[in-house]
Amino acid sequence: MRETKITSKNITIVKLAALMTACVIALSALTGCSSSGENAGQTAQETQEADSQKEETSTSQEKADASSDQAAPAEQTASSDQVTPADQTASSDQAAPSDKADASSEETSSLNPLTLKVLKVGKADAMVLTCGDAVMVIDCGEKEDGEEVLDYLAQKGAKKVDILLITHFDKDHVGGTDTVVEGIPVDRILMPDYEGTGKQYKEFVDVLDDLGMEPERVAEVLNLQLGDAKVKVEPPASYEIPDTDDEYDNNFSLITTVDLGKNRLVFTGDIEEERIRQWLDGGTVQKCDVLKIPHHGFYNEPLEEMVGIMQPSYAVICDSEKNPAEKKTVSMLEEKGVQCLQTKDGDITIVCDGENIEVSR
Repeated sequence: MRETKITSKNITIVKLAALMTACVIALSALTGCSSSGENAGQTAQETQEADSQKEETSTSQEKADASSDQAAPAEQTASSDQVTPADQTASSDQAAPSDKADASSEETSSLNPLTLKVLKVGKADAMVLTCGDAVMVIDCGEKEDGEEVLDYLAQKGAKKVDILLITHFDKDHVGGTDTVVEGIPVDRILMPDYEGTGKQYKEFVDVLDDLGMEPERVAEVLNLQLGDAKVKVEPPASYEIPDTDDEYDNNFSLITTVDLGKNRLVFTGDIEEERIRQWLDGGTVQKCDVLKIPHHGFYNEPLEEMVGIMQPSYAVICDSEKNPAEKKTVSMLEEKGVQCLQTKDGDITIVCDGENIEVSR
């Protein structure tokens, strides 16, 4: 065996080699740790970022869910709010006609009938309206016709007249009023706000003075009640007497409208062309069931226009065999489908119940 000689130089080399080996191992270890740390750091950071994103995503989803939860009731409410009125409207629209019809039927069925009696007193106006115990007289014809009015009131069992209305002061309207006020108590007397000049008017005013009765001069629209019926009285726009019209008082006539339920009756006194035009221009003319044709059936163009607007089912004319209505007026009414009722053929009785109308002679 060859013997190896160990010297201090050899020992030094061995130590250096060992030291280098240790350094290499330590360096490798450090490099591995650093790489591992960086990777670990990156992994941890990525994990935190991922977790953060998950949390954000989760939070966003929760907010979206919450928003959805909150929005859904609102949308349902809004939808409900939108649908409900429509449903209610539809229901109301379906139910309303029946309900209204029933209510209307109940209202009219509870009304006292309104009876109009137009007396045959020649070419003159004398009419009596009764509704329950309430009595209204419109004009009293000529002097001798007052007794006719009293006789009819006695037949009806009337104890008094609630309203006596004189449309104007021509003798064929005011003539019998003094007889009536002397023959039966009268609560209220209505007449135009002007002074008449005829003998019959003066006799009437004298009787009122003797009885201590004060008539009401109608200068503005007046609304009254006659039993269950409503009464509207319209005066002319002015009572100024024109210089060129000898028949001016015809146009001073009071126009009277009587409503019971769905039924309407209109009384026009003796209004002529000028007053008819004023009335039409005033915009208060409405449809009616019964129209008392003015001035005993004399024809004029505004009358035809008025009838066209009012479209009555029945037209009443106060005339006589001696002084009948103008044929042109009667023909005009027939052409418009209006049933013409003339006192020359006898008394006229019209009964209204608020819905229907019955006519008898």
